[in-house]
Amino acid sequence: MAGEVIDGALPPMPRVQSHFRSLPYTEVADALAVVDQSGASQSTKLCSRFVVLTAARSGEARNAVWDEVDFGAREWKIPAERMKAASEHRVPHSDAALDVLDQAKDYHDGSDLIFPSPLKPGRPLSDVTLIKILRDVGLADRATVRGFRASFRTWALEETDTPWAVCEAALAHTLGDAVQQSYIRGDAFAKRRKLMDQRAQFLELPLARACPPAAVFSHRRRGGRWRRARRGFGAIARRRR
Repeated sequence: MAGEVIDGALPPMPRVQSHFRSLPYTEVADALAVVDQSGASQSTKLCSRFVVLTAARSGEARNAVWDEVDFGAREWKIPAERMKAASEHRVPHSDAALDVLDQAKDYHDGSDLIFPSPLKPGRPLSDVTLIKILRDVGLADRATVRGFRASFRTWALEETDTPWAVCEAALAHTLGDAVQQSYIRGDAFAKRRKLMDQRAQFLELPLARACPPAAVFSHRRRGGRWRRARRGFGAIARRRR
């Protein structure tokens, strides 16, 4: 009884909000370069890259099928039943995203899945597959798959002039309240295409098949050029701490 009296007298404690782990957007390209050199299956590595380039959720990418992709229109239509908001979502493809899809064709297993499981033909990658690859490269303590969406959103805020609503639409977030939603009839697709092109240009991700393990990448920066040798991400993480 005393406990109940004390609980009633004390003010409510504020809830501590814990955000999912995400990398600084400046480190995403380095992370994917290390993922490319991991021992994971090619389907897993391509799916990881596709998640970053499209800002899609893990399940949306892992369960993607070829019928959803329109190469002529350069877009990916995710059906409503696979979307969190239960409405169809169109994703514009940059050249880099299309390159990923072209490479994924080499690993077709006879099913319609773009990124099939290498262990269970005809089945999508499991929900822990992309998490495991982060763990294997020593990145799990600093990043989650979902966290790449946060990295994307922070990059869009800091490095582009893209309006808030366009950035949110790129993440398939619901815009506004019920009244505002009743007036919004478009999806800012053309503006989102420009944003995704900027994203790919910022990351400058070379395909793994065109880049040997010991390669040195050239990255562009305002005001000049600099070169960074590929290293294990653990070393990069320790240096940045």
